Amino acid sequence: MFRRLKYFVVLCFALLTATAAKADILDKFHFERFITVTHVSSSGMNLWVEIRSDWAHTLVIKRGKVDVKIRGNHVATIELRDKIKIPPRSTTKVLIPLRFSAKNTLSLQRILRHLVQDGGLNTTIDYRVRAGLKVLKMNFSDKNVAVSEILNNFALSNESLQELINMI
Repeated sequence: MFRRLKYFVVLCFALLTATAAKADILDKFHFERFITVTHVSSSGMNLWVEIRSDWAHTLVIKRGKVDVKIRGNHVATIELRDKIKIPPRSTTKVLIPLRFSAKNTLSLQRILRHLVQDGGLNTTIDYRVRAGLKVLKMNFSDKNVAVSEILNNFALSNESLQELINMI
């Protein structure tokens, strides 16, 4: 009986920790800059970015999918091809392997130009991300989030987006 109670207490503690971590996790990671883009094609690219982590644990992003909509019309889907590991309490170069699916092969550049020229006006995203520690995983998702809000949260400026367009 005592053994079951012990496991129950550990499980409750883990769930409470996960709930608190989910609320704070996004505040612990900061985009610093785009480094380079490699292997660009109409089906995907490898994006190297510099990310600062203030979290005490290694974050593993296992899956991620973003549906991009301009004026309510779905224009592209961006997915992670492989998992991403962000080391604890450091500023590191991280590879983000992306896969694109769109009706038009020029959609990515069109979306980026729209973001730079119009500041993300009338552009929203739906996202689904599975991330967490090695054992404890959490799901993050939201629908119809304004891109301008995402850009502000990650401190992305028009200049950094213009640099990304030039790299592509």
